[in-house]
Amino acid sequence: MRPIIASLLPVCVAVVACASWPEATYKLYPGPARPSAELVVVRLGDANAAEFDGRVALRRDWSEVQLLPGTHAVRWQTEFGVSAMLEPSGIVTGDAAHEVELLAGHTYTLKADRTTGSTRQLFFWLRDETTGTVVAGSPKP
Repeated sequence: MRPIIASLLPVCVAVVACASWPEATYKLYPGPARPSAELVVVRLGDANAAEFDGRVALRRDWSEVQLLPGTHAVRWQTEFGVSAMLEPSGIVTGDAAHEVELLAGHTYTLKADRTTGSTRQLFFWLRDETTGTVVAGSPKP
């Protein structure tokens, strides 16, 4: 039995590796690389796709983006699994858009959550991980 387990181990590792999201940073500013203290990092977090000032970052390709500090138009989208009784496809897509001031040296995370049941509500918010505060949107209560 041990040879079978040993032969399946590489397959299991490959499946897990393919199932995880890449850890890659998308540089969304012009010019050469800058020190992290001069940049804003936004983790895609719960977003399947995000748009920063019209430039799209897909979660399947990127785990975070780097921006110059300042006011940015941020939009993100997430898919939620739901009961087929509420939505025949079993998936509900929601999105949010905010103009937000992002600070140099700070890391932010795009967040999304939902309530369950027939009175389903979707919640989208942007959390400043450096300060622990919500800077845009409304988290799930």
